[in-house]
Amino acid sequence: MSLPTVSVVGAGPAGLAAAIALARHGARVIVHEQHPDVGGRFHGDFQGLENWTTEEDALSWLARLGISLSCPYRATGELTLVDPDLQPWRVRSDQPLLYLLKRGRDADSLDQCLRAQAEALGVEFRFGARVAPARLSGPVIVATGPQRAQAVVAGIVADTPYADQIVAIARNAVAPKGYAYCVIWRGRATVAAALGDHFHEAWPCFERARAAFAALGLVEFSHERRFGGRASISLALPLEADGRLYVGEAAGLQDYLLGFGLRYAMLSGYLAARALLTGRPYTSLIRRELLRSFRARFVNRLIYNRLGDRGYGRFIRWVAGAKDVPLHGLPFRHRFHNAL
Repeated sequence: MSLPTVSVVGAGPAGLAAAIALARHGARVIVHEQHPDVGGRFHGDFQGLENWTTEEDALSWLARLGISLSCPYRATGELTLVDPDLQPWRVRSDQPLLYLLKRGRDADSLDQCLRAQAEALGVEFRFGARVAPARLSGPVIVATGPQRAQAVVAGIVADTPYADQIVAIARNAVAPKGYAYCVIWRGRATVAAALGDHFHEAWPCFERARAAFAALGLVEFSHERRFGGRASISLALPLEADGRLYVGEAAGLQDYLLGFGLRYAMLSGYLAARALLTGRPYTSLIRRELLRSFRARFVNRLIYNRLGDRGYGRFIRWVAGAKDVPLHGLPFRHRFHNAL
C-alpha cells in the first residue's frame, strides 16, 4: 500500500515507534517535535520497561515491533517493597521483572536510541516549533503526550554512592494512592513520589518520601536536579478524530496501575503505523491487542485506590512471600484479589 508523507506530531516513544514502523516499510515520515531534541521532558531519570504482563520477554516483543534496545539497560529481577510501617520486603524473580532505562537527551537514553534508529531509516525531524495537527495534510499520528493529569510525579535525579537497587514505598502519608520510589543505577539515582491524589501536595509528599528513604538508610544524594511530570490515563479520549490517529498518552493509553507506560506507548504507535500501512481500522487493532490489558489495569487501579495502608501491607507481604514472583501465571487482577 503506497502512502503519502506521514506526519508524526511528538517525538516520544509512541511517536518514534510509529515513525520507525512506517519507515521500515518505505513510507516517508516527518516527525514534528516542539522541543529542540527528543527526550525534552526528561532529565536523565530512570524508567522501567515492564516484563510481567506477557509470556514473551519485553526485548523479544520490541524486536517484533522492529525496535532494537541498543541503549544501555539493566535487567532487574529483584526489588525491595516497603510497607506502610517502613518494613522492607525483598521480591525476587528468576526472570527480569523490568528493564531499567534512562530517559532524556543524553546519548545513552532510550529517546536518543529511538531517534537514531528512526534517522537511520530516513525519518526527517523538525525540531523547535509547536505544530497544530489539524493544520497538517495527509496522514497524521498525534503523539503529543499527556493531555490531563490522573497522576503526578515529583522528584530528583542525583549522584549517590549506593549500590544498584530499586526500592518502592507504599504509604498514603508519603504518596496518596501512589508510591514513592528510589532507583539507583551506576552511581545515579532517581528519587520521587508518584501520586494518584492530592496533586497540589506533590512536593511536600516528595520531602516525606525523602525522609522515609533516609529512615531506610538511603540519605546521601548530591548534585540534585528536580523534575516533575504527569500521566494521562483515560478510557474516554478519542483514538481517531478527523482522520488523525492518537497514540500513547495523547489517547490516554498509559498504565494506570503502576505507571509503567512504555509498552503502551510503543505498541500504540506501532499499531497506528500498521493501520496506515494495511488500511485496517486503528480502533480495531487497539481493541484487539491493547484494550483488554488496559481495562484490567484500570480496574486494578480502582481496587488499589481503596486498599489504604492496611491493604498495601497485605499485598506487599503476599508478593514477597512467593518463592518466585508469578509474572505470567494469572491475570494480575486475580492476583490482586487473592492478596486481599
